[in-house]
Amino acid sequence: MSTLRISLFGDVRIEYESWPQAVNVTHAVQALLAYLLLQPHRPQPRDVLADVFWSNRSQERAHSCLNTALWRLRRVLEPEGTPAGTYLLATSSGDIGFNWESDYWSDVTTFEQAAQRALTQSIEHARLEDVWNLEVAVSLYTGELLEGFYDDWALRERERMRHLYLNSLAYLMRFYQRQGLHEKGLENGRKILNIDPLREEIHRDMMQLYFESGRRTLAIQQYEICCELLDTELGIIPMDETQALFAKIAPESDRLRSMSADTKTLPLVQHALQQLHVTLRNLEKAHEQLLQLTKSIENLSGRAE
Repeated sequence: MSTLRISLFGDVRIEYESWPQAVNVTHAVQALLAYLLLQPHRPQPRDVLADVFWSNRSQERAHSCLNTALWRLRRVLEPEGTPAGTYLLATSSGDIGFNWESDYWSDVTTFEQAAQRALTQSIEHARLEDVWNLEVAVSLYTGELLEGFYDDWALRERERMRHLYLNSLAYLMRFYQRQGLHEKGLENGRKILNIDPLREEIHRDMMQLYFESGRRTLAIQQYEICCELLDTELGIIPMDETQALFAKIAPESDRLRSMSADTKTLPLVQHALQQLHVTLRNLEKAHEQLLQLTKSIENLSGRAE
């Protein structure tokens, strides 16, 4: 029997190497398989699975739905002629788990193992084999994990994989910077900012990469992009480290132009602070009035008694 291949990045795909056409399964069956693959390597109690996927049903109905989904999943993974337990295991107590010793390949498993192996090493001591495996791993991230699935567990796993992906790209960016491969480093930096454009430290690393590769103008443009994003989205200016790097790489004329742009926003900031002080004073007065009214009510209540 050929290797079972399961892809969870982007659309869920289940296929066999000898049969290139993906197997069609329902959304519920896809979710159940994905959940089993993404859990730690231990079987899951049936009560847990029933509650995860059918918590809005009665216990009896939830277990019935689980049994149906497991039957359909087993038909896909272990068709006629395939021994039971090849891919789905059931313990004596009825717990269900994926057989991680089976002949299978999963994009998520491959990605996670390679990323964790590389990220445990310092960049200074990175092994070329692990870096290459990490490059292959990040190429598997062709879309968000389990696109179209919105259960709480799926959203948590999606965010975890997204975080691991961004950290992997940052690792590759800094590794290539250390090797003097500036364009490779910049390529990974751009991928990060396409997903998370407010990562100021990545803007700063890209400024440094442009500067080291002799492209001062692009380094300055990267700083300006960073400034605009931080101002538009968060209403803040760059960190001291970013401004210090800009001062290092930019000619005096560019620094003066940047300072001039900052001074234009200063009156707006001052006006906002003044409004804030006025609001706070009004709140204090309202608080004092509330206390006075409370005392008056207490005094009136005491007299009435």
